[in-house]
Amino acid sequence: MSITDVTSSTPAAFGASAKPAPAKGPDAATSGTAPPTIGRNGTVDTVSLSPDAVRAMKAGVISFAVPKASDAAERDPVAAGMDAVLARRDYDLKQADYMREAMGMLRQTLNLPEDQPIVLGGAAHGLLDKLAAKNGLSKPELPDALRAAGVKDPFAEDADAEAGVIGVGMPNSGKELQVVFDRLGLAGRSAKTDNPLRMIALKDGSDHSGPLLGAIKGGMLGRLTDTRPDQGASLWAVTDGGEGPNARVLASVRSVGMDDTATDMAAGLLKGLKGLFAGP
Repeated sequence: MSITDVTSSTPAAFGASAKPAPAKGPDAATSGTAPPTIGRNGTVDTVSLSPDAVRAMKAGVISFAVPKASDAAERDPVAAGMDAVLARRDYDLKQADYMREAMGMLRQTLNLPEDQPIVLGGAAHGLLDKLAAKNGLSKPELPDALRAAGVKDPFAEDADAEAGVIGVGMPNSGKELQVVFDRLGLAGRSAKTDNPLRMIALKDGSDHSGPLLGAIKGGMLGRLTDTRPDQGASLWAVTDGGEGPNARVLASVRSVGMDDTATDMAAGLLKGLKGLFAGP
């Protein structure tokens, strides 16, 4: 997959004179992050959590419903509570090991160095699970004790989301690059297509910026794309090859301090993601 940058220049800081956009949904505004996954070299990777999972983690307790007594025997509520606590501890340890191994596979697939932090959100979780399964790594099953207590897999709902985000950062620099992608749009592109994706810088006053930015904000990408002004960030729209107002936006790219490598890095990430979509 190739990307053509039609701007031929680095965009200015995006939205310097724009008004702040209202929050689009819970994904970016209210979702949190799971405890970071620490890689072999101390790299911190981050994954997003649903609002319910965030509230549960902040509470620091496990709430559970005691099953009703059966005809055969009564269930000890204290024992049920201990079962849930022990099951949660065991599940969290297995989940942490799974995420560490799966993230390592993702780094290898996307050609990312081990010292480069990764952030995942939305449909990216489903791709991570797909990659892990393809390489023989099984995702831990939620124990029955936790299911009975009403606990859910915090990433299951996001796995089939319409949009996902993958971000990479430069250690100890504050620099970052985020790619928000249309899951179905990216998966639907033919591997044999000759039309390269087109990456268009969104600048204040540009003829292309208004319609393309509107498509990002008003579509599925808007829930995960940070379009706030005065953040020192540059923003691009990645289209199916078109430039006009009818071009289909397949991804957005946001850069803070990484404008010089944004095009090449975004192309690499999108190529790797498309390869995961195309896999068995």
